[in-house]
Amino acid sequence: MDNGLYMPAKIQEDHFNKIKGVFASESPEEIPHRLMSLLKVFDHFKIDIAVTGESGAGKSSLINAILGLNPDDTGAAPTGAVETTQQATMYQHPNLPHIRLWDLPGMGTPSFASKSYVKTMNFDLYDMFMVVISERVRENNMLLIDEIEQRKKPFYFIRTKIDNDVRRKKSKFSQIRALDQMRQDCKKYLKEKKLDPHVFLVSSHDTEKYEMQKLMDTFKDEVSQLKAEVFSDFLDKMLHGGWIKARYATNHIQQTGKLETEDITALQDMYKRTGFGAVKVSAVLKALSHFQLDVAVLGETGSGASTLVNALIGLKNEECSAASVSISNPAMSLRYPDVRFWDISGIEAVMDYSMYEMKQHLNCYDFYIIIVSDWQKARHLKLAKAVEKLRKHYLLVQTKIDCHLQTQSDLCCDETEILDGLRAQYTQELQTAKLSEQQMFLINSLDRCTFDFVGLESALSSDLNTVRTSAFAYYIARTVKKHIYKKT
Repeated sequence: MDNGLYMPAKIQEDHFNKIKGVFASESPEEIPHRLMSLLKVFDHFKIDIAVTGESGAGKSSLINAILGLNPDDTGAAPTGAVETTQQATMYQHPNLPHIRLWDLPGMGTPSFASKSYVKTMNFDLYDMFMVVISERVRENNMLLIDEIEQRKKPFYFIRTKIDNDVRRKKSKFSQIRALDQMRQDCKKYLKEKKLDPHVFLVSSHDTEKYEMQKLMDTFKDEVSQLKAEVFSDFLDKMLHGGWIKARYATNHIQQTGKLETEDITALQDMYKRTGFGAVKVSAVLKALSHFQLDVAVLGETGSGASTLVNALIGLKNEECSAASVSISNPAMSLRYPDVRFWDISGIEAVMDYSMYEMKQHLNCYDFYIIIVSDWQKARHLKLAKAVEKLRKHYLLVQTKIDCHLQTQSDLCCDETEILDGLRAQYTQELQTAKLSEQQMFLINSLDRCTFDFVGLESALSSDLNTVRTSAFAYYIARTVKKHIYKKT
């Protein structure tokens, strides 16, 4: 490890320049608290997505597919041959807690006539729409889009039941031609209105085919930006729009449960004390959306740090040799947006350093994956204690667990019994060392489907989401402080 390591900027220069302006009159010591208070409220802010369309278009089935639920699962949206949704029903996204999906009743039934549908459903309540159609584009679909456009709200145009349409085609060529024709049919009517939204062709029952995964990936990528825009717009109206707009915006946010009263009060108090209004908040959220989180994978020579990084970023076994991850060249992946993985092998070279020197070496990273190689030398324990003194988070991993099992093959125990024994032993040793982290992930980096690799990825994703806010806040404070010192 090189203490003079060059670390690329965590935020692009243009975004950082705006941040400098935001905090020009702030004390660097106050910045972390100010940012974390703001981002805590932002984290609470809810986004409402309406899934709408004609009766029988497959809206409820689409919601179940997005939520990863089968029709008979607890919490699934009711589906059926007749209209099953009689009122707007909310469903919480399991992996995006700030997202609320609303299953709206179908348009064009005796209960919900086309002329009064939009007023009855109160489209003003929603931040985004998924317009669902099946078989063909109808007049009611375009009426919905007109209403959405009048409100200047984003929307996706989704044609469902694609599996039924394609099944009628006998040859592969005719199926591909049919899909292209469906897409062109959707886009033709949108182009007539000079609109160019995302168009998705999906099957809610055969989600691995067609464009269901593309829909979910696009939605996940874009909804964070939508949340920032809606939040900033709310602040602009509440703080700068005059008392009528402010009252309307505040009442809307409270009535829809997007924020609690105490969160709204916190935003108002922050503005009164510091002038932290909509423009400044927008600059902060923009910078946060581009902030790079740095994860150090720490291991001894031969511990498999490089192989673990390759596995985390999704490289297959045969591709691993092509990876050029190193201490000077981080790896990135769409699986972990805005996260840089650093392969820090050869950690034994710094084990003789003092605790102070180790902290200096480690402090440039935001999160750590510590690989356990040799329990007798207990280097991982010293590393973990150094990270804890930095008040940062880490995960403990033992790699090559498949090799360990092979060495135990002569024991009269099955694999599960050996693994359970290892976990119990490791837990006891971590407790004895008085570490805050007392879970050990046993993995084979060459096979992500075995042992604890899925659990490791789940814990890593959760932890990275947790530390992003504080890492961003303290990075901004440190960088602004350096800028002030340079000027003086």
